[in-house]
Amino acid sequence: MTIKEIENKLYENKDDTRAIFQGKLSKTRYKIVGNTTPFLREFAKEISKDSIKDEVLDYDSDIFEFVLLQGFVIQRTNDLDRMKKFVYKMDDWSVCDCTHLKKMSKEHLCQLYEWIKSDKEFVTRFAIISYMCVFLGKGDPNEDDKFIEEIYKVNHHEYYVDMAIAWFIQKLYSINIEKANLMLSSNKINEFTKKKAISKIKDSLRERKTRG
Repeated sequence: MTIKEIENKLYENKDDTRAIFQGKLSKTRYKIVGNTTPFLREFAKEISKDSIKDEVLDYDSDIFEFVLLQGFVIQRTNDLDRMKKFVYKMDDWSVCDCTHLKKMSKEHLCQLYEWIKSDKEFVTRFAIISYMCVFLGKGDPNEDDKFIEEIYKVNHHEYYVDMAIAWFIQKLYSINIEKANLMLSSNKINEFTKKKAISKIKDSLRERKTRG
């Protein structure tokens, strides 16, 4: 398999309707082809077992789905060193949210504390989403408190950072209502984020009621 063959496969499996839809949701600098996430995940599984894996991860592509494919390969290999470089390619919420490492060691956790301090919108978002998905409510509650304190210190408020914090609060609400309410009453969380968090909490409660 070669880089050219990988790019050809992306184009062979493109969906123009999806590309248009994705383009409306994203302000990415990369060119959107229009591949589905299940296809890319399966393709990443194939690439992660191939000798070209490192070449793929080193390649500087201008294709959105190629970047997402790189993220899925890193996710499968759980390679923190690779992820340290990859996070700076992120310029879209879907890449950020789909490619967080699923299994994290203490070293991974320490890196999240570094990333949340970043002045890059999607690096900060990546740290928040990764902690939320992997650690929140699943280990030492004191660690959750420590990470919440780092969220309070975030001093840049691009849209996707605030939305990540809102999502974090909504997830926390399902785990520990008291801690979530403390975040919602804190003057360290801006009003926009609080409103979005409350909206997400209400939507989640309605969904549970409908399912129940």
